[in-house]
Parts: sequence; structure tokens; C-alpha cells
Amino acid sequence: MRYLIVFFLFFSCDNYFKKNSTIDIARVEDDFLSQSEVDEIFDSSTNFTDSTIILNNYINNWAANKLLIQRALINLPEENQNMIHELVNNYRNDILINSYVDALINSNMNLEILPSELDSLYKEYKETFKLSEELFKFSFIYLPKVNPDIRLFKSKLKRSNNDDIQYLDSLSFQYNRYFLNDTVWRNKNELFYQLPKLRKVNNNLLKKPNFIEMKDSLGLYLINIKKVLKINQYAPLEYVSETLRRMIINKRKLIFIDQLRKDITKDAIKNKSFEIY
Repeated sequence: MRYLIVFFLFFSCDNYFKKNSTIDIARVEDDFLSQSEVDEIFDSSTNFTDSTIILNNYINNWAANKLLIQRALINLPEENQNMIHELVNNYRNDILINSYVDALINSNMNLEILPSELDSLYKEYKETFKLSEELFKFSFIYLPKVNPDIRLFKSKLKRSNNDDIQYLDSLSFQYNRYFLNDTVWRNKNELFYQLPKLRKVNNNLLKKPNFIEMKDSLGLYLINIKKVLKINQYAPLEYVSETLRRMIINKRKLIFIDQLRKDITKDAIKNKSFEIY
């Protein structure tokens, strides 16, 4: 038989799993599988029996892949193989170019974005930032129904100035759950993720700022819907700022790459390493 697979003989537990990069444990024609290549698939918790099964599977898969590659090289038409080589070479070149350009961008391109740039771009593309879903600023605390400070908690959560939030946060050990970051806009999915019970309330309660109390068998929800933006209103700048940042950086990258290509071509012509006949 043309293809030979030489399997590893088990002399003992210690010898079998002894890490030695010079030991070959399998062969297919001129390709060898070394012990060091399979060491990383084992961990300290793997016992000998499991390791033996894992290793045999690994060796068999390795051998099958090598044999399939050999069969492919023999049986695939040369035209197909040339196309594959071209695809692989193009892919390799793309990775090299992109990795090099990314390194140059990170070390040479200005990645700082000024607030004025964000504001200017926001105004330019404002019409594209009309909301297709409601946005909310909200906070809540979920606490046991029997608590002497419930009235105080209600008052401070409704008002929600900085001092109120700090005060409520300092007493968080009394809550079952809580969420007090009401400065960031969240969509409805994020609201429902934090407060799944709101799915069952009248939808009109979520159309405007509201204070909602809800009880269940374990406790009391105090929910402050602080601000609401409706569908077709404009998304606020802070909500789309990350999108704007990416737009600015991508535009800079395109300009940087275009200039880089021009510069290296110009230098190559100057150094006579590039000529057009």
C-alpha cells in the first residue's frame, strides 16, 4: 500500500505523554506528526484513558487530512489547482498588505477626534439618524416590599439628581436588583432586558416620562422612565457618536491609504525599482 501510517506504540503512561519535541508519533509518506504538535491538546485533568482516545482521534484526523490532500493533488485537474494556488496567494497578499497598513495607521495616523468634528458630521447626516425605535433614559430599584425607607426611595428616584443617585447607590445593599445609570440612552430591548415585566404594562406608559410601581411575589419595582424619544425623532448625538467616530476614522483611513499608495509608487519610480515600459 502506497500510503503508510506508523502509529505510536504505548510503552507506558509516563513515556507516552512525556513531552519531547524530537519524538515523531505518526507518518504519512514524508509528513511526520511530532509529539510537540499534540501536547497542547491535553490538560492536566485529562486521564490516561481519555488522553489515549483523544490522541488516536487526533492522529487519525491528521492522517486523513494529509491523505486527502495527496489525493487532491493527484486527482484535481491542474486548472483547478492553479486557481486554488492563485486564491491562496491573493489571500496571503491581502493579509500582508492589510496587516502592514494597519500597523502604519496605528503608529502614524491621527486617531483623535474632536467634539467639533462629531458635531459637524452629525449635522451633515442628521436626516439619516431618525429613530426607527424608541429610546429611553431610565433607572429602577427592586427591593423587598417591606422596607421603612420606600417613601424616601420613591422621592429620590423620581427626582434623580446627582445627589439622589449617589444616595440611592450607597444603599444598594438593601435592593434585590437596581440600575441607576440614567444618563445613557437605551433602546426598548435594553429596557426590557433590565425590566422584563414592563412587556406586560400598557404601552402608553412607555410613550412619555413616567414613574411606575410594580409588585410581584418577591418585591416592589420602582421605575423612573426619565426621558423618552419616539420613532422618527432624531437620535441624539451621544447615541450615534460611535457611528460618527467610525465614519470619521474610516474616511481618514481611505485618505491615508490612498496617499500611502501614491507615495510608495512615487518613491519606487524615483529609486528606479518600478518602471512602466
